[in-house]
Order: sequence, then structure tokens, then C-alpha cells
Amino acid sequence: MDNMTPMINVVTRITLVLMGGLLVGWVFHYDTRTITLGLTLGLMAGLANFRYLAMKIRLVTETAATNERKTFSLGFATRICFAILVTMFSIKMEHFSLGATIAGLFIPQLLALPAGIYLSMKNKL
Repeated sequence: MDNMTPMINVVTRITLVLMGGLLVGWVFHYDTRTITLGLTLGLMAGLANFRYLAMKIRLVTETAATNERKTFSLGFATRICFAILVTMFSIKMEHFSLGATIAGLFIPQLLALPAGIYLSMKNKL
């Protein structure tokens, strides 16, 4: 598991397909518009957080590999602030479901587990 790029790409693709399907559902099914928009907003923010964490992990591993005496962090404060911002946006607008937005924040991180298992079985990681 030296290279995380295939897993990041798989999770990104799956999340974008889910977002596209939710937007199609938003167009055709009027009754669930708040849920589909909330889930789409949460998926977008969760994907941004997932990719930001992957970038920070790369930086940390590069710093550890070069034995530099530089301080580093995984950007937890930035990621939690972004999640709070998206949640506040969902609360302020009545077009977004709060529960669906919060659920969408966690989906990309949860998709990383089956994507990692699948790729490790195919020996791509």
C-alpha cells in the first residue's frame, strides 16, 4: 500500500457517480428534492475533505521519508471547519436536508474501505 492514488481515484469516481445520480433524482422526483440536494452537498464536502486529507497524508509521508525536522499536521481543524460550514449552510437554506448533508459528509470516507479492499485484492495498491 505504497501508493494511495488508485484508491483516491476510485473513491472520487464513485462519489461523482453518486452525485450525478442524486442530481438526476432531484430533477425527476419532486418529493425527495431536499434529501437529494442535502446528500449531494454533503458528498461534495466529504469528497473535498477526503482529497484534502489524502494530500496532507502525502505531505506527512514525504516529510517523514526525508527525515526533515519540520512540524506537520493532518489538517483536522481545516476539515472540521469545512464540515461545520457546510452544515451551517444546510441549516440556513430550507432546500437542503440537514440529516442527508451530515450523512453525505461521511460517505466518501466510508467508501475508502471497500475501495481499498477491492484494489488490494486486485494487487493495485
